[in-house]
Amino acid sequence: MQTYLGTWQVSPSDGFWTDQDLSTSEAVLSSAVRLGIKGFDTAQSYGKGRTEQILGKILRRFPDKSFAVDTKIMPSSRNVLDVLKPSLNSLSTVNIDCLYLHWPSKSFDNADILKQISSLKEVGVCRKVGVCNLPLEMLQEYVSAGVQIDRLQRPISLLWTREIAETMSFCRTHGIEVAAYSPTGMGLLSGKYHSASDLHDARSTLFCFDSSCIGAFNDLIAVIKSVSGSHHCSCTAVALAWVRHINPDIIILGARNTSQLKENLSSAVVLSESEITDLSLAASSLDKASKGVCENIFSYNW
Repeated sequence: MQTYLGTWQVSPSDGFWTDQDLSTSEAVLSSAVRLGIKGFDTAQSYGKGRTEQILGKILRRFPDKSFAVDTKIMPSSRNVLDVLKPSLNSLSTVNIDCLYLHWPSKSFDNADILKQISSLKEVGVCRKVGVCNLPLEMLQEYVSAGVQIDRLQRPISLLWTREIAETMSFCRTHGIEVAAYSPTGMGLLSGKYHSASDLHDARSTLFCFDSSCIGAFNDLIAVIKSVSGSHHCSCTAVALAWVRHINPDIIILGARNTSQLKENLSSAVVLSESEITDLSLAASSLDKASKGVCENIFSYNW
């Protein structure tokens, strides 16, 4: 399993991380390189392009090192290379390892966009064709139609477990890598939050705080706290250990400061089978509660 640093939290994005300090983000990125992180995940939509600029700026300070840098583009009717050019400029000295189609939309020909990304792979603009947040049904449809997909990125955490087992099985069968993002549920599995009023950014609007889900969410937090007490570790460490048990090919960590980064990288908790079962059952209860509320973790309308 490879460890990447995600950059969604580097700069404010669509109401998330509204109080993030950019100088702190730069320090996190620099520390990540010094601590041995070689993979970075970003997107054009993060900070409306600002995040890619900051990431490129930091990585250019380490010309003697090589990195795997992934980015994402939103669906568009424009030529994919034209859409990608701002990212190539911002990330200038690094190569795009995996180019993802970010949040596929039924309003666009997603298969055609993925085929264009595949063409860019053939000429060396990127190394892998990726898709982010594609539901299993659409993934199966595209693979059956012969669309090349090298990697699927999706949320994998105790906060969002829908179709994880089925998706992992399908991807393993078809040679598709799986990258897990938000393994700590955007920080909501830290044990610090119990209601929407505890938050001051767009996370307060997420499904888990809906009246249909809040009870199951707090039951899950209680189980995580119980397990963390047994291991004398943080709730975050338990959440990460559960995702590592799922064993995606890549786990994308987030960190808003260097302390979080070091804590997440040093987390080495190993859960017992009974703990895995208890956590999974609590997460499954939350998933069941959410099925009438949303189709995906952000209530995005495909």
